[in-house]
Amino acid sequence: MTLVLSLGWYALLLAAELRSWRPHYDIRRWATVFPLGMTATACLSAAGPTGVGWLRPLGEVLLWIAVGAWLLTFAALVATHPGTRQP
Repeated sequence: MTLVLSLGWYALLLAAELRSWRPHYDIRRWATVFPLGMTATACLSAAGPTGVGWLRPLGEVLLWIAVGAWLLTFAALVATHPGTRQP
């Protein structure tokens, strides 16, 4: 039941991000990226012990979505904060 709730939350997070797209960097975006990764990890971790075979491929798909979200958020962070310049 917890995994079903987590998958629902995953879909809600993705829908909310796509609905109100913010092209600029916002530190609050990490609050979306983290649960995406944890939901993917939960699916992958639960697949073996529960014997539910469809969790493994689902977890792999969700993991790639989470990795993409992480990369986009990190790229936006780097673009926004180019670092300190050495004289």
